[in-house]
Amino acid sequence: MTTFARNNLWTYIEGLMLSQSDREWLAYKLVTPSSACTRTLSAEERKERFLKMAGSWSQTTEGEEYYQMLKHRNDARPVSREIPVFD
Repeated sequence: MTTFARNNLWTYIEGLMLSQSDREWLAYKLVTPSSACTRTLSAEERKERFLKMAGSWSQTTEGEEYYQMLKHRNDARPVSREIPVFD
């Protein structure tokens, strides 16, 4: 999330008429990690989410090819790259 988006969110939250119990509930929700954020998705779940976002395009062969390309995009990249600063 960008700084601009965070500032807009904070401005929105400040504009709400929240009771003390509402503020406590919101604070609890913000500091409690959600299970969706902490758990690692399986390969099938990642593919299902990708295809859901792709919509009708996911039913084509190009959709499957694009998914496979994204899945393996880092396979050929070296783990660490040495960049010569001085030759």
